[in-house]
Amino acid sequence: MLTVIEKVLLLQNIDLFSYVTSEQLSFFAAIAEEVTVKPARVLYQENDAPDGLYVVVSGSVGMHRGQEEIDRMGPNTSFGVWALFDDGPRLTTARTVEESRLLFVSRDDFYEVLSDHVDIVEGLFKHLVQRLRRLASVVEQ
Repeated sequence: MLTVIEKVLLLQNIDLFSYVTSEQLSFFAAIAEEVTVKPARVLYQENDAPDGLYVVVSGSVGMHRGQEEIDRMGPNTSFGVWALFDDGPRLTTARTVEESRLLFVSRDDFYEVLSDHVDIVEGLFKHLVQRLRRLASVVEQ
């Protein structure tokens, strides 16, 4: 089992949290559930309702659209980040490639932390605004 400090170190690798302090990340680390998942297990499917964010501790997870694998997530990577903000259905299917240890932050728990620690929202907004500016600059070119 990972300690809260080890979870914070993993969460620091997620772009979404780039402007969130370590102290603030500790609130998310405290709610992050560590799970071990067997190979070939579907974590969610295309069109499922969004339920939360995943971080790969070890192993790997394939991201599929239809039958095609479009990406593979390994240690220290995350997927499902937008499920924290968007009510739209999942766009991909996530399936473990090998036995994998994951952290899972549920959408409900995420919002509960935000409601108790509103100061975290500023860091999240900074990241989202920067991402939108980068996208806008690409479109303008």
